[in-house]
Amino acid sequence: MNSINKYLNYLIILEKSNSQLDLDATDILLLNTVAKANNAGRILNVKDLLSLKEIASQATIHGRLKHLVDSKLITLNSNKDDGRLKEVALTKLAHKRYEILSKAIGG
Repeated sequence: MNSINKYLNYLIILEKSNSQLDLDATDILLLNTVAKANNAGRILNVKDLLSLKEIASQATIHGRLKHLVDSKLITLNSNKDDGRLKEVALTKLAHKRYEILSKAIGG
């Protein structure tokens, strides 16, 4: 399979995943942000995500986070040191999505 076909196949799998999980562009940006932080060993709080004005407004981010929780792609857990903060983590379903996407690009 040539490089273009590999990439186009990846796009098909990505679009199918996004459709099955009812993900919009904001959801994807938020998930990718959480995934990158988790992969780097960093913990993100809801507060950190709400500050990402380049992604969307605080109200939109808040709504999309609720959607991602309802879709079982992220969890929000109370911070042990400060109960007012909610830590954001990927679920097994989200990890599985990234594994499928990784395999689709040959990773």
